[in-house]
Amino acid sequence: MIVTTDIANILYRDCQPFGIAIVPHGKKLTGVMKSERVVIHAKKQQPGAYWKKSFVEMNLCVPDLKEGEANSIRLNELEKQAQDLFDGVTGRYDDTSYHYSIESIGTEEDTALKCHYVNVRILFEVLNVK
Repeated sequence: MIVTTDIANILYRDCQPFGIAIVPHGKKLTGVMKSERVVIHAKKQQPGAYWKKSFVEMNLCVPDLKEGEANSIRLNELEKQAQDLFDGVTGRYDDTSYHYSIESIGTEEDTALKCHYVNVRILFEVLNVK
């Protein structure tokens, strides 16, 4: 059985190639960003006949170069790397099969944290058959 905290852990593990510090599941970022961070929000699972589906918001945060100015070169690198790493992944965890892929991807701004980030919306499916 795979639950939402397992989903977050699987994705955190799969984020290792980025070499970016990871914000623990459930912890929120506050204050001004000083270094790159990965933040993952795994949402409720919805049961289905064969697959339990869940959407996950993954944010790859990059501090602004200066007030309101995105580090667009780094954001571009992260977006391309995310596209390669997270689109069409299949695996097993705790004797249960899963598959995930990118539902949407793009860059956004967070003025409170003074950063821009690559938002990767992932559809995470867990096999619901014994």
